[in-house]
Amino acid sequence: MKTINEIRRENARKLRDGVGGNSYFANLIDREPTQTSRFLGDNATKNIGPDMARHIERCFDLPAGWLDQEHKPSEVASAKEVTDTELNYQMVPVISWVQAGAWTEIGYSEVDMSVAESYPCPVPCGPMTYILRVVGESMVEEYRQGEMIFVDPEVVPIHGDDVIALMIDTGETTFKRLVEDGNSKYLKAMNKNWPEPYVKINGNCTIIGTVIFSGKPRRFSR
Repeated sequence: MKTINEIRRENARKLRDGVGGNSYFANLIDREPTQTSRFLGDNATKNIGPDMARHIERCFDLPAGWLDQEHKPSEVASAKEVTDTELNYQMVPVISWVQAGAWTEIGYSEVDMSVAESYPCPVPCGPMTYILRVVGESMVEEYRQGEMIFVDPEVVPIHGDDVIALMIDTGETTFKRLVEDGNSKYLKAMNKNWPEPYVKINGNCTIIGTVIFSGKPRRFSR
């Protein structure tokens, strides 16, 4: 028979996994990831006490005592679905820069979200939103390599937005800031030392997505 501490930890881990991992879980309950790791990690060193259990339940809008009871997988899934709906979280896949160039053509529906690396988008987004990991240094200091950018192809960009553009001549995708100057539009590299910081838009490219959020994971699998 499981102890109350084992039941609480098992339920809390399922809630954690349902919102995208420890960092998101910690943010939702207003605690530091290092603190939640102590009672949720594989080698947990602390138990979830009654005060913390009730706090987690309130943060997930669950009834008092929910964390103390064993639940069928479907019941935990239902709790996750309610939480995701109330927080407006949408799971978004990580794709490659090559895939981004043909994203609207290949169709986001072809991505199997059950096996794709994905994360919940912290801001409202469209169904075709995807994640890219920043490569290169053209947008330093604004963005670092490895940083995740959430890109929504359905958001119409305006002056000052950071965008993903498909270069017509090379077929490559590029990440720059959209700058409008009168009737002219440019793609601007934010790196002050970039050799050609401005590229005038004159039919040489197509903007295929607008960055709506960015995050800075400290570690990720390459």
